[in-house]
Amino acid sequence: MSRRNVLLMVVSLCCLAFVCGCGSSDRLVTTGFLSDYSNLQEHSSSSLRYVNKPALTGKYRSIIVDRVEVHFQAGAKAIKPKSEGKLTEKDMADLTNYFHSALVKAVSDAGWKVVHQPGPNVCRLRVAITDLEETNVLLAAVPQARLVAKAGTGGAGVEAELIDSHTGVQLGAAVEMRGGSRVPFTGLSEWGGAKAAMDVWTGRLKQHLVEAKVW
Repeated sequence: MSRRNVLLMVVSLCCLAFVCGCGSSDRLVTTGFLSDYSNLQEHSSSSLRYVNKPALTGKYRSIIVDRVEVHFQAGAKAIKPKSEGKLTEKDMADLTNYFHSALVKAVSDAGWKVVHQPGPNVCRLRVAITDLEETNVLLAAVPQARLVAKAGTGGAGVEAELIDSHTGVQLGAAVEMRGGSRVPFTGLSEWGGAKAAMDVWTGRLKQHLVEAKVW
């Protein structure tokens, strides 16, 4: 397989790692975080994605993982708990740090080099949390509730893109809203569902990067 085809696989799968969820596409309100939205297409009922095939050259071997940002759009479920003090600055710092650390670990564990400076063979991963859905701890703790529906499991929304670190050309992009896990969360925290969604995204990212890696 040529290097160009390998990179095409990488970007396609990296984007796919952020676009397998559950929900409704009418909840996917864009926030302005991505450098370009014009080419995004519906991939599922809860996700949009784009892969820039002509821009892929097969030269990328390293990834800059930017700090995770927060961009709540109008109508986001997170706005109410934030205004009521249920979603604190400490909560947000914990969630963004958790997500960023998981992304860095996923890239590194997959055998890709994590770097901090732009370069000719470097791409940049940008991710923003666009919504957070609070976990109903009581419902999440009841097995019957978890079996019947996703009630109480919380969740999170993201926008993500992979760009060339020098030119800024968008290599791939994704927008998704995902529910949390049906299994009990450690400590049953109010934002455990959001972390569960992040774990799914980073787990898929690692898996696909491993499968596409060529040395």
